[in-house]
Parts: sequence; C-alpha cells; structure tokens
Amino acid sequence: MSFQTGLVSISFRPYSVNQILAACSAAKLSLIEWGSDVHVPAGNAKIADEVAKKTADAGLKCITYGSYFRIGHTPLSELDAYLDSALRLGAKNIRMWCGTSPSAAAPPELRAKIVQEGRAAAERAAALGLNITLECHSGTLTDDCGSAMQYLAEVDHPAMRMYWQPSQFHTADYNLATAQAYARYTECLHVFHWDTSRRYPLADGTDIWAKYLDIFRAENRDIGLLLEFMHDDRLETLDPTAKTLHSWL
Repeated sequence: MSFQTGLVSISFRPYSVNQILAACSAAKLSLIEWGSDVHVPAGNAKIADEVAKKTADAGLKCITYGSYFRIGHTPLSELDAYLDSALRLGAKNIRMWCGTSPSAAAPPELRAKIVQEGRAAAERAAALGLNITLECHSGTLTDDCGSAMQYLAEVDHPAMRMYWQPSQFHTADYNLATAQAYARYTECLHVFHWDTSRRYPLADGTDIWAKYLDIFRAENRDIGLLLEFMHDDRLETLDPTAKTLHSWL
C-alpha cells in the first residue's frame, strides 16, 4: 500500500486553478480534490475538461470531485451533472454530504429517504466506475460514528465509501475510535490539526497523527492524504505544511 499526498482545492477558494496547481507542484503533492463550488462547477463540461488537462499537465491526479450534493436533499435529477464533472476530471470518487439534518434529530422517514436515495446514487456512480465518499460533517447523518456506520450498513453498497478527518469537537480518543471504525471504508483523509477555537500548524499534530496514520496504514491499500485549510489560509504556507506531511511518511 501507499499513502499519496494532495490538497483539497477549497482550502484556497480565492486562488485560481493555475495558482493552486503551481503551488501543489512546488510542494511535491500528487493528488487534488477539486471542489464544485468555485473551481469546477457541476455540469460545466468546458471548465471540467480544461481543469482536467491543466491538472494532468502539472503532473497531478484528481482523486475526488468535492461536490456539495446532499443526499436526500439535492434532487437526484441533478446527479448526472455531478457525475459527468467527476468523470471529466478523471476522479475516482465523488464526495457528498449525507442530508441536511443532524443524525440525532433526523426522523425515521427522513433517514429512510436518505438511505434510499444514497443507494440509488451509489448504483449510478458504480455503473460509471465511481465511488461516493461521505464526509463526517456536522449537521448530517454522518456527524456521529454510530449513525454513520448504521447508514453504511443500511445502504449496503460497495460504492458507498467514506472520508475520515479528526473532529475538532471531540477528543483524540474519540477520533482514534472513529478512525478504527471507518478504516475499511475510507478512501481519503482530510489532514489538518485544529481544536474548537483554533487552527494550528500541522507540525503541532505530529504525535497524534502518527497514531491516526498507523490505523489506516494497517489497511494495506492506497489511501489519499489531502491537506485541507492551512492554519493561516495562505497559499505560501502549503509548501512547509506539505513538508511536514511528507516527513510523516
């Protein structure tokens, strides 16, 4: 297996595709997750094709199309536009969010709807050779480990996969437990070091990240490590942050 390093493009929304790719190349990153909100709008074939070519020319690979499609909320009729953009980018995954309701507040009928539409989306993605990757985001059915694991079991489709990231709202022990639970479903990690009130330089998280990475290393398959949101939001900080990430490997 191997970890491959990359960047989530939404970390630098104010910057152009060219600026981001140049910074990634300089930082020796090999993967990128392009977002649908700014850099590659869903359904815009021209932009997706242009960004795909620029990405390849820069020596990078788009591993994920970072969409803001919300299963159970965004109409399934809009799914094809997102799938088309992901395919044009050459992505393996398309990231989605799991509804619009916190798991503890979701009534059974809403959860059932999100399960049904999630399975339908996974079937359509799989037919095109894509995975759907859910993010552990607040205000969704995957905001809690138990709910997320239940959702994966309910959807019961091999193309329904996960992202993992440490939660700044929970303890290191909780995050280690979720990493262990999600590991077999995980395609990529969003890499940062935060707590509830601050973002810290990634180097400050070296000790705990060594424990996180040991869990995913045991999976013995390729997993992407994608830097997300530098602690100061500066593009110039990407290079030293990437050096920290590479030093861990």
